[in-house]
Amino acid sequence: MLQPVQSVQPAAPPAPQAITQTLPPPDPFALPAAKPVEDLRQRALQSAAAADRQLRKEAWHPDAKKTANDATPLSAAVASAYVGNDQGFTTENLTTPDGRTMTKVRTLGGSVYCGTKQANNSAAIDPFRDGVKTFVGTCPKSFGK
Repeated sequence: MLQPVQSVQPAAPPAPQAITQTLPPPDPFALPAAKPVEDLRQRALQSAAAADRQLRKEAWHPDAKKTANDATPLSAAVASAYVGNDQGFTTENLTTPDGRTMTKVRTLGGSVYCGTKQANNSAAIDPFRDGVKTFVGTCPKSFGK
């Protein structure tokens, strides 16, 4: 036997929902936002900072370099050929009979000169007012050879 056909009721359509959008959709053809224009001072500071960083990166650092070996035969030969002191000149001091201090200076080039300090044994000279003057000139013959 056949079953009677039941009528099918269509389902009720869903209630419409409100579409709310807070922002409009982005424009696909819009240009990107313009960056703020940097003034000349900012650009100069940035380029100076970049140059400073580069120079500091390339700068010589004593800890970064390997030191030379001082025990080589060449360095020993150069050291044995050196005669004199480390300053490059010698000095001799003498007090003259009138109380002045005289200094004889001999340079590596062979030149000789003397420096004489002014004596402070006169009542007319005030070292606090006038200062103590130094005179430089040739050495007297009595100052040794």
